Amino acid sequence: MWIEAFSEGKNLDDPEANEDRFLALPGRGFAVIDGVTDRTGHRYDGTLAGRMASRTVQAAVAGFLIDPAERAADPERLVAHVSAAIRAAYRTHGILDIAHKDATRRFGATLALAVEQGAWLRFILVGDSGLRINGDETVINDTGLDLVTSSLRQEAYRVIAAAGGSPEDQAKLGRACAFEGAARLHPDMAPWLDACGLATLRDRCLKLCRARFPEVPEADLRMLIGGGIMRGQTQFQNNTASPLSYAVLDGFEVPMSLVRVIDRPRAEIHSVELFTDGYFAPGATPDVAAWEAAFAEVERVDPGKIDRYPSVKGTIGRLRADDRTVVIVVF
Repeated sequence: MWIEAFSEGKNLDDPEANEDRFLALPGRGFAVIDGVTDRTGHRYDGTLAGRMASRTVQAAVAGFLIDPAERAADPERLVAHVSAAIRAAYRTHGILDIAHKDATRRFGATLALAVEQGAWLRFILVGDSGLRINGDETVINDTGLDLVTSSLRQEAYRVIAAAGGSPEDQAKLGRACAFEGAARLHPDMAPWLDACGLATLRDRCLKLCRARFPEVPEADLRMLIGGGIMRGQTQFQNNTASPLSYAVLDGFEVPMSLVRVIDRPRAEIHSVELFTDGYFAPGATPDVAAWEAAFAEVERVDPGKIDRYPSVKGTIGRLRADDRTVVIVVF
């Protein structure tokens, strides 16, 4: 067995702000964990909520894997175990009731986990962290939600480009539209958008997303486009009401229908790659050098994450679009 891992935070000048974690316990399991950035800016003992979440999930998953009673790696028991650990963290910081009522105050993390079970490997995916098996089979729980919010950013960039604005103006308006949504004006949208311009942007995004996601009810698209990341996205968290719904470990109920479980004979597995969504393209081969080469190519062709690799964030100077982590196991 050969194991290789790499993790780097999006802020090159603040590596301690990295909200990703990974886990390598040979003979038991391997994981990558992506802490969800808290948009409200709250800290807990000086720690960002996303970093608190990934650290809590990392410790809980490790405890689960080394517990002899959990060798079956039952997904429901795993989710319950991790959720209990997050609730304990809420109690420690005195926010359990707040988190129960307000989803924006919750810790959150995604998980891609590979568990060794003798002659079998079990993979458990919660959220959009990904898995690649044998270098050619990629599995990501991607509902397309980020493509809806990224369309707000793309349209905002077009508005600025047409008006002759600067890259700084593009970044400011793009962030405001993606995070605040297009239902109401935000101060950061001035002077580029008025009420009429925002309505036009909203209609363009809706038309684009209706064509891209014909299976999604228009009401859901309107909710997400109108509310953006701050007010729209959490409406789809841990419920099964929409094709856009997604799973996240946040201390409360996670519908198991949103959790992906894959079992494979170990004899058929030559390599396993687990990765967070800071990688917008996979490596050509199962090794860190290849994944980093793919990352560099993405940064070369679309650093702003507007064209080939649309995202709600892009690289600006020494601030990358996202934290990134990969764990590679070759048998």
